[in-house]
Amino acid sequence: MNGYGVVLGGGGAKGGYEIGVWKALRSLNIPIEAVTGTSVGALNGAIIVQDDFETAYKLWTSLSIESVISVEREIAAVEENKKKYKSLLETIKNSFLSGGMDVTPLKKMLLDIVDEDKIRNSNMDFGIVTFSLTDFKPVRIFKEDIPKGQMVDYLLASSCFPAFKRYEIDDKKFIDGGVYDNIPISLMMEKGIKNIIVVDVSGPGISRKVDTKDTNIIYIKNSEDLGGVLDFNSERSKNNIELGYLDTLKAFKKLRGYKYYLTPDEDFENTRSNIIGGLGIDDFKKMYKFLGMDWSGKSSTGNKLIIDKIMRTIQQYADGKLSGGTIFPAMAEITAEQLTIDRKKVYKLNELTKEIMKEYESIKNSNDFNDYMKGVKRLILSHNQLEFDREAKMTLIEGKFLLSYDPYIGENDEKLNRFRRFVAMAFPKISIANMFISLILMKNTKEAE
Repeated sequence: MNGYGVVLGGGGAKGGYEIGVWKALRSLNIPIEAVTGTSVGALNGAIIVQDDFETAYKLWTSLSIESVISVEREIAAVEENKKKYKSLLETIKNSFLSGGMDVTPLKKMLLDIVDEDKIRNSNMDFGIVTFSLTDFKPVRIFKEDIPKGQMVDYLLASSCFPAFKRYEIDDKKFIDGGVYDNIPISLMMEKGIKNIIVVDVSGPGISRKVDTKDTNIIYIKNSEDLGGVLDFNSERSKNNIELGYLDTLKAFKKLRGYKYYLTPDEDFENTRSNIIGGLGIDDFKKMYKFLGMDWSGKSSTGNKLIIDKIMRTIQQYADGKLSGGTIFPAMAEITAEQLTIDRKKVYKLNELTKEIMKEYESIKNSNDFNDYMKGVKRLILSHNQLEFDREAKMTLIEGKFLLSYDPYIGENDEKLNRFRRFVAMAFPKISIANMFISLILMKNTKEAE
């Protein structure tokens, strides 16, 4: 297997995600030829090149703001100036205005963990980006061009966030490389590497466009918010590491899914086919009725609008074109999302379906659900459209409860159908989740007969 070049973007405290990516690459035995990075990407890159995963994991899972900046010193400086600030954010602002925050703790930490000899002797190439304020130009540099003994200095120069004190090397002042190129793909292209993994943690900065023709690029980007760039928190970092790991496995097709992480094994196909494969034309006619539509009148404008909205929503979550093989897993993910089922774990499709039904049963049997449904029933029993519209404006929409309401395909009351049409247009994901639960209940009923 040809090796990959790994490009790590800047993003401060979001950087734990990149360690999760590395964890996945290690588990997949993906060889790495070179690493380029900016800011925290440069710091993580150095540890990757020296091949010290345990140190990286321990560092990120014990990190705090005090590990990076001298918080006590910054707060003391504020008090000396007789300025009262209510939060760390205001302290940061004050420090920036007075020349920047002191990153002595970060420098001490890097001197302890960065092994310059290992980096220089590694078979992996290593490049970083910083920006010289003295010369007012970018510095794009590989390890062989960094003067001996100054590896940590250049790492600090690359990661000199604008709120930090300007970092000096040989009487020149430097600032974070993200002001020029936060995701340095171009450095990798210069080395002629054709297989590139680009890790984007949604950090602030400029991402320069690069001609990637004839290059195989795998983009890995955080699938949910990673927190703030100065939110150095060990628990947040643990979550970000796990997210990076799972997103990378998905990027390499070891997992599937849109929001969730599903194993693409035999169970996936069996679960899907057991549900979808058992449905006939009569069942699909019932699904139309479930949405409050007449099968024979499916070409009407109202029907088209509803079906279009439902299908476009499902398409967002589907793996490829809509088909029996992609619709059911997409509906399962939408339902799990609406029920806020934990997404940072790997599920078999059957396991995710069971979690959904477990949560549905819990909601259905709760007192809060019964109380909420009293208001919904008043809405459904409205005598005319005007009264329905008025009640709809007064009814608080609670997704978990609403998707659990009467998911029985056999029911065909006109007032209930009107309500379902309203939900399908106003809240398509809730409607899809309601239909998904109805499919499972219908399957269970058939099996029991």
